[in-house]
Amino acid sequence: MNRFDSLAVFTRVVELGSFAAAARDLDISPAMVGNHVRALESWFGAPLLLRTTRQQTLTDLGHEVTKRSADVLDSMLALDNLASRKSQLSGVLHISAPLGIGRHHIAPALRKFAALHENLQVDLQLSDKLEDMVRGGYDLAVRSGPLLGNEASLIARLLVRQKLFLVASPGYLSRNGAPKTIDDIRFHKTVRYSRHGRPRSWYLNYGGETIKLDPPTAFMVDSVETLCDAVCDDVGIGWLPEWLVNRYVQDGRLQRVLPRVPPYIVETFLIWPASKTIPLKVKMAGDYLMTEIERTMRF
Repeated sequence: MNRFDSLAVFTRVVELGSFAAAARDLDISPAMVGNHVRALESWFGAPLLLRTTRQQTLTDLGHEVTKRSADVLDSMLALDNLASRKSQLSGVLHISAPLGIGRHHIAPALRKFAALHENLQVDLQLSDKLEDMVRGGYDLAVRSGPLLGNEASLIARLLVRQKLFLVASPGYLSRNGAPKTIDDIRFHKTVRYSRHGRPRSWYLNYGGETIKLDPPTAFMVDSVETLCDAVCDDVGIGWLPEWLVNRYVQDGRLQRVLPRVPPYIVETFLIWPASKTIPLKVKMAGDYLMTEIERTMRF
């Protein structure tokens, strides 16, 4: 038995006057109380209590143990409190994530996480501007596709595989017709994600190969949410992630284009600085995000 536990039980027996009273107070059986006292007596090699059917009396050793145990138990309680505070998350957790997936999935998960840890402050920065997480001072970052410079040497866990496919509004397709082949897309207006004024290429899986497309662009912007709005407003065909357009497809506001073409997969990672010791707030936040994203992004 743990000696400190036995000492605490013995102290309650002395304070309350009987094994039965101590058992009720500690919510254990009288037999277990007796086991703790006997274990303590065995360790000291002498009786601590003299018991009769009507009363119990402390021996001289029992008096000395009772006198000294108060300081010992107070010290152990202080250490327990220190360990408890150490296991509680505190300080600031700095996280970087892309705007779209960040707003729809990362932020809701982190709001729940923050509510569970009242002494922790979560600083979530949402932006589609790529920023080196090391230089930015982030504890965690969500990244899609290739990692940047110094980030390639960091620890990375696969957070989710995003599926991207082609969609358009019923209004656009009724006026312009639906593409029958990938090559037909070059005759259609498209809306495309851009960075620094340059539209990002599209990638489609077809016939076991990855095809790169740079179709004519009617509208481009650096926000997937705004792209989705443009597609819904009949501007053109868009190449967008399933987690964003799934509900629009289900309610009929959008339709799949070339539905037999398999979705293109973009891997999204959760990354943090490499270290022999991972800060508890980073580990717990990372584990929580992994669980929540798996739950909320399963279609």
